[in-house]
Amino acid sequence: MTSRAPLSVAVATGAALFVLAPATARAEEKPPTASLIKRMEAEPGFYARAFGTFSVGKGVRFSNPYRLSTVLGEDAQSASLTSTYLDIAGTMAFGSPNGIQQGASIHVGSSVDGVVQPFITPSYVVVYRADEPWMAYGRVGPVILLSPDANVGGEIAGSFSWFFLSGLGVTSEVAFDLFYGAATLTEQYSVIPVLSFQLGVIVDYEFLP
Repeated sequence: MTSRAPLSVAVATGAALFVLAPATARAEEKPPTASLIKRMEAEPGFYARAFGTFSVGKGVRFSNPYRLSTVLGEDAQSASLTSTYLDIAGTMAFGSPNGIQQGASIHVGSSVDGVVQPFITPSYVVVYRADEPWMAYGRVGPVILLSPDANVGGEIAGSFSWFFLSGLGVTSEVAFDLFYGAATLTEQYSVIPVLSFQLGVIVDYEFLP
């Protein structure tokens, strides 16, 4: 009976070490290093935003060398109103969801009264929304008139949108366009600046990592 006591103690000690060894190993695991945490924060994953707009607009033409309709003045340098137009746009932007995002957009549309004048406008876009019920963006790019006379001008625009739902809201945009036109009786070519304003609806969707 006496000879069995040391053996029992040894067995109990071995069993205790076997049970406690994994817990001790887990307790000795090192926390993530600062460099690992920094890398994980710097690489949150893919994030993108896509939104589309449908708007109705009208513009003011600050030169009227061809005496177009709805004249606001009396000579060729007077302002005149453009035709009402429809604008449909799609935009894709990438970057931090809580900061500045960059991307591209394409606008297509046409006048809806008077002479039909369809257009296409590809643009570079800078967007800011973060965790707000509003979104602002600016864009710049060429504007391509397809008919009745093809022409290419430049456009710079700014937009503000307000969301009454997380992905649905109202949008506004102010755009400035500059075109070079055909010669007139007094000028070799005409320069036609146009300032437009439009209102519409916007649908926004986020692609989360």
